[in-house]
Amino acid sequence: MKNDVKRPIIAIDIDDVLAKSAQSFIEYSNNHWGTFFAVDDYDENWTKLWQVDNEEAGRRSQEYLSSGILNSYEHNEDAIEVFEKLKENYKLIIVTSRSIWLKEITVGWVKSRYPYIFTDEDIYFAGIWDKGVCDEAIIRDKGDFIMKLGADYIIDDQPKHCIGAAQRGIKALLFGDYGWNRLENLPSCVNRVKNWSEVLAYFQAHGKD
Repeated sequence: MKNDVKRPIIAIDIDDVLAKSAQSFIEYSNNHWGTFFAVDDYDENWTKLWQVDNEEAGRRSQEYLSSGILNSYEHNEDAIEVFEKLKENYKLIIVTSRSIWLKEITVGWVKSRYPYIFTDEDIYFAGIWDKGVCDEAIIRDKGDFIMKLGADYIIDDQPKHCIGAAQRGIKALLFGDYGWNRLENLPSCVNRVKNWSEVLAYFQAHGKD
């Protein structure tokens, strides 16, 4: 445990960072609700994405999250080799926006896809969506939460979480090349990394700065 105190902490997101979540969500939506979305159409605001009212969005959300599909999410195999190298100098934790009622399925998925990398104690739930899809959840970011955890870095696909963390002095890596995170004017305090090779290159270049 003493070594963990000395090592900088990297807070890593799950959906569309460790898991190919949007891909599964879009396929499910197209098959069950007759939509014609592509992955780049994805928006975490499902009410906005579906163009339905909050009640219908809540019903669909419950159906989707209760379907068991989260168990079948594909994982990013490239991340495993990167984690094995990073663990030598950094403490790795997961910080997800998922609702706490998804804890069991989420922890199970992480431990089965990334064995020996994360333990139960390494997985944290920010609680942003615990009240479902709502205006408050849509604008909230993980900045305060991961700051309290003492994180030094964040790797996330959502610009709001990276920007919120960076504003609190946490080094932010905006992960992936997705329709929802292709900002024209990305703040200079946020570094874009399109894949896990670029994540590793970032830490090799910056060391424990």
